Amino acid sequence: MKPLLSLALLLLATLSAAALAAFTAETDREVIDENDVLRLTLRIDEQIFIGEPDFAPLEQDFVIMSQQRASQFTLVNGQTESETSWTLTLQPKRRGTLQIPPLRFKGQESPPLRVRVTAPSAEAQEALRALVFMESAVSTDSAYVQEQFTLTVSLWYAAGAVLFGDFPPPPTIPNVLVYPLGDAEPGRRQRDGRRYNTITQRYALVPQRSGLLRLPPQSFAGAVRIPEGGRTRRKNLRAQTPRHELSIKPVPAGWPEGASWLPARNLTLEATYAPALERAQVGVPLEQTLRLRAEGIAASTLPSLPAPSAPGLRTYDSQTALEEAVRGPWLQAEQRMVTVLMPEAAGALRLPTLSLPWWDTQADVLRYATLPGPQLTVAEGALETLPSPSLSPQPAEAAPTFGADNEKAPPAAIGPLEDDRATAEDVAPEASAPLGPAWGGVLLALLGLLGAVGLLGAVGRWRSRSAAPAGHGGNAAQESPRKALLSALAVEDRDAAYAALLRWQRSEEGQAAPETMQSAVQQTVSALGAERYGNAPAGPGMSWAELRALAGKLSARGKPPAPPPLPALYPP
Repeated sequence: MKPLLSLALLLLATLSAAALAAFTAETDREVIDENDVLRLTLRIDEQIFIGEPDFAPLEQDFVIMSQQRASQFTLVNGQTESETSWTLTLQPKRRGTLQIPPLRFKGQESPPLRVRVTAPSAEAQEALRALVFMESAVSTDSAYVQEQFTLTVSLWYAAGAVLFGDFPPPPTIPNVLVYPLGDAEPGRRQRDGRRYNTITQRYALVPQRSGLLRLPPQSFAGAVRIPEGGRTRRKNLRAQTPRHELSIKPVPAGWPEGASWLPARNLTLEATYAPALERAQVGVPLEQTLRLRAEGIAASTLPSLPAPSAPGLRTYDSQTALEEAVRGPWLQAEQRMVTVLMPEAAGALRLPTLSLPWWDTQADVLRYATLPGPQLTVAEGALETLPSPSLSPQPAEAAPTFGADNEKAPPAAIGPLEDDRATAEDVAPEASAPLGPAWGGVLLALLGLLGAVGLLGAVGRWRSRSAAPAGHGGNAAQESPRKALLSALAVEDRDAAYAALLRWQRSEEGQAAPETMQSAVQQTVSALGAERYGNAPAGPGMSWAELRALAGKLSARGKPPAPPPLPALYPP
């Protein structure tokens, strides 16, 4: 029994040793130039259909430029042999003796290997540099913290040469925001009497800490194919940009204490009101839009804008949106805050002045963007007194205020981005006519019949319609105020009706309407606004019939005049 057990253990150990030796690794060379590539082949004596070794340990000292997989299966005299291999093309990241670490797969481990990477000769370096090289430049050697500067990276390769490889990705730099300024731009230039093709990419860099900033070099690892001696040869290479160091200055000593740091170029601050301040009336909401625009700064670093606060004025629904764009070599940032203002009493009312400090990085001086507080006269409204609302529809995080109450208010909430031409009130359902239930059923039946009859024609016309320019769809945000009002009434949405009437007041049609029509719309807006913001007096409020009657007047007025009747075919 013991001899049999010893024999079984010996056989098991032999099989285990064979299994461990089945996963092998080898390289095509042991010494290479730092601009050359190495081929690593891994083999396992088994057919592998799913999975592969973990190649991540190789990336510490090598760039994995390509990877291929092959399988072999042979049957000779009833004996089968299987093999799966992986061939990797590696480019070293540095000179010296590099180790290819053991790689694991299916519980096995490949043996470690060593490769010696040497520096190329001066002649070889000069020959490769004449074919491919990289350059980089920074727009300044000194910048303030959170001030944008520009990094330009260019890859040059000789005309007639074919380049293989990818342009380096955007740099990753600790404590620096990196924004690509558009796409990489191809070009053609000359250097030392030789023509080159170029690829240029610009980045906006916004440092978040002061001190010495070291920008890492950008590297290109690839190959170039050139005609040489009547033949085409492919040479592996690596190109790298120089290093750059910048001095990032802290906030200057003259900056106002407690103010948010704002370094920028061409900063503007403006306010608009809808309806116009001349139409201010008790109980009628005013919509204030503050816009802060700046160049050379990220939108995320713009300080929060405050909402106004003054005696006899309430604020509601402050919403802030941030937008960021690229124009030329600069970031363009915008903050837009929309606040609903509700006058509480008739008489003179002055909105507070807003003064925002900013640092002009072009002139290197402190400046102030100032909005003088406008003076307005509030007319008597339908609501002589406004009770305090029980529940205010303010957001969870209200905007800071300036004016009467300006102490330690929380920052403004960041809302969704909106188009310059659209506000929250512009969103309305799809256009439809105010039909009753019976007419709705008839309309659906007719649509079904027409759809069945016209299906083939619609398919035939699809191609011509698909080539039409965009922008003529039925987007509710682009509806006219009258159509938006009809849409709101069709679904009995009072908020959408209120928004549509506000838009009508601001439109050219509303500005040119007769005084009686403007007065009727103003009274309706006042009533709906009071309902919306919790200031409506006790009572049933404005009925749907009254709203539909007003919509009918607006629609009738907006129709074009009827054409004159055609003359009789056979006049008497």
